[in-house]
Amino acid sequence: MLRPIDIQNKEFDKKIKGYDCDAVDDFLDVVIQDFEQLYKENAGLKDKIAVLTDTVERYKSMETTMQKSLDAAKQTAADLKNSAEIEARAVLNQAKQNASRLSRQIDSEHEKKQQNLMAVQAEINAYKARIHALCESITKMVDAF
Repeated sequence: MLRPIDIQNKEFDKKIKGYDCDAVDDFLDVVIQDFEQLYKENAGLKDKIAVLTDTVERYKSMETTMQKSLDAAKQTAADLKNSAEIEARAVLNQAKQNASRLSRQIDSEHEKKQQNLMAVQAEINAYKARIHALCESITKMVDAF
């Protein structure tokens, strides 16, 4: 690509019927200034494009990373949900088993207490019968006296 310094350093051969050197030099000075300004602007725009391209690439990389993180989070959430459901079923089954076992124990203890109560009632009835018989025999003894 042509640079402003190349225009400035350009030398032309001089001929007898040529252009006015001063006019050509003045025109070239204007061209050099405009070209230099465009050249700098072009370089600045290239730099800006490079920066913007880097920024876009960085954002694309961040987007990819965020998408991967989001996918991993979704998978982790699904795994946690499945694990929680499995654990909940296990806890529920264990609770049902414990409740069933405790229910059988309570029924068994209730049956034993019921049997003990009946035995105590039988003893009480036997003592009543003895006391009643004893009272009758005392009454008969008192009557016989």
